[in-house]
Amino acid sequence: NKHSGFWLPAIITTIVILIMYALLPTLLQGGLIQIIARYRRGESPRTSEGIGLGMLVFLPLLEYHLLVKTFSVVSLLTEAGFVARNLGAGALSTLLPVFLFIGLIGFLLTLLFTYSEFFVVLNKKAVLPAMGRSAKLVVLSWQHTFLIGILMLIIGLRIIINIIAVLLVPALLFFGAGFVATVALKTIGLYVGMFITVIGLFVAAYFTGILNLFANAVWTFTFIELMDEKKNKEVMGE
Repeated sequence: NKHSGFWLPAIITTIVILIMYALLPTLLQGGLIQIIARYRRGESPRTSEGIGLGMLVFLPLLEYHLLVKTFSVVSLLTEAGFVARNLGAGALSTLLPVFLFIGLIGFLLTLLFTYSEFFVVLNKKAVLPAMGRSAKLVVLSWQHTFLIGILMLIIGLRIIINIIAVLLVPALLFFGAGFVATVALKTIGLYVGMFITVIGLFVAAYFTGILNLFANAVWTFTFIELMDEKKNKEVMGE
């Protein structure tokens, strides 16, 4: 109430951030897959080309993401939190089997649709045909998919543990210094806290970006290899 002049800028900023959060990852995902595939073929695309490449497959990829996010872990946790907050812990315990069942179905669908994005982006398939082709490819090559999935899970957990171990001690020192500065000098403490927050966001984004790039490269290479293997088998069969 004391700073009503900030209402409109805050609302506009929130809307812009929400739009970017909803649309930008899909746009960049499409471009990233195509750039990785081009590197795999021996080409040398520029990073700036990723935006244009992502726009070409943005709408079908967005449609696919909207379909699969219904069964994502984040969605289930959000819905479970909504039930616990509004209906109480008793209702959550009653509906827990339902959430577990939906989670199991979501896991199976996520596994079957592992290669849907790549059919959409690289083979220019529509969403539903891409999901069907992905399910067929997973069933025919389930050993490769399962092995790669387990390896990526282990690598991801290892990287997260390493990041926590590397950043924990410096973070404690920084926050300790920020707390002391806040108590002693409130203005300086505010700037110290803002500086620590920006550095922390940058470091988290950097390591998350590396992990995301690595994961996309592994799955893109796997998809291309499986498709090449499938084509070779079809040729040999003929």
